[in-house]
Amino acid sequence: MKFSKLCIASSLATSTVYASENIKKEDKFVKLKFNKSFGDSYNTSSQSNRPLFKRSSNYEEIELKNQQSFYSVELDIGVPVQQITVLVDTGSSDLWVTGSDNPFCSSNSAYAKRDQVKSSDNNDDDEEENSSSLQEKNGVIFATEITIGGGIDPLSFLTGSDFTFNTGEFQTATATRTSNAAAEATIDCSSYGTFNVNSSSTFKSNETSFEISYGDGSYASGTWGQDVLAMNDVNITGVSFGVANYTNSTVGVLGIGLPGLESTYSGTGSTSSAHRYQYANLPMILRQTGAIEHTAYSLYLDSSDAKYGSVLFGAVDHNKYSGDLYTIPMINIYENQGFSNPIEFDVTLQGIGVSTSDEQVTVSQTKLPALLDSGTTISYMPADLVSLLAEEIGATYSSTSGFYEMRCLSSSDDTELVFDFGGFHITAPLSDFLISTTLSNKQCIFAVVPEVTNSVILGDVFLTHAYVVYDLEKYEISMAQASYDDDTEDIEVIDSSVPSAVTAASYSNTWSTSQDITSGGNIFTLDGNTTVTSGGSTIVTATGSTRSASHSQSTTRRGSSTSRVERTNGQDILSIPTLLLASASFVLSFFL
Repeated sequence: MKFSKLCIASSLATSTVYASENIKKEDKFVKLKFNKSFGDSYNTSSQSNRPLFKRSSNYEEIELKNQQSFYSVELDIGVPVQQITVLVDTGSSDLWVTGSDNPFCSSNSAYAKRDQVKSSDNNDDDEEENSSSLQEKNGVIFATEITIGGGIDPLSFLTGSDFTFNTGEFQTATATRTSNAAAEATIDCSSYGTFNVNSSSTFKSNETSFEISYGDGSYASGTWGQDVLAMNDVNITGVSFGVANYTNSTVGVLGIGLPGLESTYSGTGSTSSAHRYQYANLPMILRQTGAIEHTAYSLYLDSSDAKYGSVLFGAVDHNKYSGDLYTIPMINIYENQGFSNPIEFDVTLQGIGVSTSDEQVTVSQTKLPALLDSGTTISYMPADLVSLLAEEIGATYSSTSGFYEMRCLSSSDDTELVFDFGGFHITAPLSDFLISTTLSNKQCIFAVVPEVTNSVILGDVFLTHAYVVYDLEKYEISMAQASYDDDTEDIEVIDSSVPSAVTAASYSNTWSTSQDITSGGNIFTLDGNTTVTSGGSTIVTATGSTRSASHSQSTTRRGSSTSRVERTNGQDILSIPTLLLASASFVLSFFL
C-alpha cells in the first residue's frame, strides 16, 4: 500500500506588523504570505507540479508522484543578518536551522560517520538515511511530525509516523538512528542558507543538546541557542532555536504548534518528567514581545490552484471565509500518556456525509478524533468509514494500488463530502479527493487512505476548504468555509477571544473513547417541509426547519442503513433508513 504525506511549509514572501493607519495603534498582527510549490522533494518542487498517480507498464507498479506541497519561509537571523529558508509546520513546535558545519552540505567536503544506534526494540533493519531531502520512507511521508521517546502509543497512526511517548522507562533512538555508512555531502545548502554561530554577534548558546526526528527518516541534531529573529518590520529578541550541525534534511523547520509538542517537553531528549520543560516558541514570543495581543493565528491555504496562502498571527481576516466562524475545543487524545493539555490540533469530527444537488446522505455519525494537519497531503480515515464512503460514491478497493478506485467525475458533477463538527459543516468537492491514474482522466483514485484504527487525519485537501483559527491559549479551534472570492482584506485583531466567532452547538459533546464505526444518523438540518419515512418522527423548529427526532437504526456492517435526503420538486425527503442492497463492486459496475 502506498501512503503519501504532505510536508507543508511556508514561504515568507512578506511579513508585516500592522500598527498604524487603518488599524488602531494598539492593534497589532503579523502576516506571513507564503508561496506554494509541489514535488517529490523540496529542492525539486515547483508551482506547476500537482499530485498525480504514475502507472508503469506493469499495473502493480503504481506510485503517487509530486505528492508533497511545500510552503517555504525565509527568516533573517542574527547580527549581521543571515537569511535562511525553513518550512513552516503546524504539526511541530520547534524552530531549527541548518548549521554551516553540517557535513551533509555539498559545500563541506568532509564525509560524516556516526555510530549505528538501534532503537529500544532492537530493530535491526535501520536503513541508510537519505541525504538529499525530505523523501518517501517505506511508503510513508510525514516530515513534519516529531518522534517522541518512550513506549509506542496506540494512536500513533495519527501522525503517520513512529509517534511514541516518553514514559520515563527508556528512550528510543531516533535523531541518531542511522547506519554507520558514510553520510555523503550532497545537499546544496547554499540554496537555502545555513547559520554560522560564529558570524552572529548576538547568538548565545544554551549549551544544551537539540534533537528532533520525523516520520520520513529525516532528523536534526545540534545545540540550542538564542538570537535575534527579523521579520521585515518585526525584530524579535530571545528566540530559542536549534542549530543543527548534523541533519540529512534539505531545510530547517519553523514549528508553530502547541508547546506540549516541543522536543524539550515530549521529545527524545526528555526521558523523565524531571527533564521536561516548555519554552516560548515563535507564536508565544510574538505575544510576549507585544507584536500580537493573543497567542493565536489563522491559516488560509487559498484554493488548490492558488500560488499563495498565508498565516496571520494574532488576527482574523473576515474576507477569507463565508458564513460564521464556529469554535470547538481541541481534545486531548494523549491524556492517558500523562499530558494534561492537548499537544496537537485534534478536534471531534461528529459525522460525515455526501451531498449532491439531488440528495444528502449521512454516511456515519460516529464521533472520531480528527487531526487538522497542514503537514499531510491527503486524508486518512478508519478503514470501515472509508469503505462506507467508497460504497456511497461508487468506488471499489484495488489491492494493487492500495486505494479505492472509481471512474473520474465529469466537470459538471457537484458531489461534495460534508464534514460535520457539531453544529456546522465544512464541505469539499469530491473531485478534490480524486486523483487521476491515466492520461485520459477516466480512472481515479479516491485519495482517502484507510487506517486500522478509528481516528482521522484531515490534510491539505480538506484544509484548502476551511479557514482555521488556532487559539493556542484557550486550546480551541475556530473554523469556517474558506472563501476565495475577495482579494481585499478585512482584518480584525484577536484580543481575548476570536472576533465574531460563535460557540458550536456541540462544543461540549466531544469524542472521549474509541468506538466502532456505525452507519446512519442525520448530520443535515433541513429547511422547509420535510417528509420523514421509514421510522423517526418529524420536529418543526421555531425557524421552520425540520430534523429527525430520533436516530436511524445503525450497524457496523458495510452496506447497511444510512440516512438519506432526496430532493424532489424543491422539497427534501428524508428516508430513514435506506437499505443499500448493492455491494461496492456492484455500485461501481452500475455507474460504469
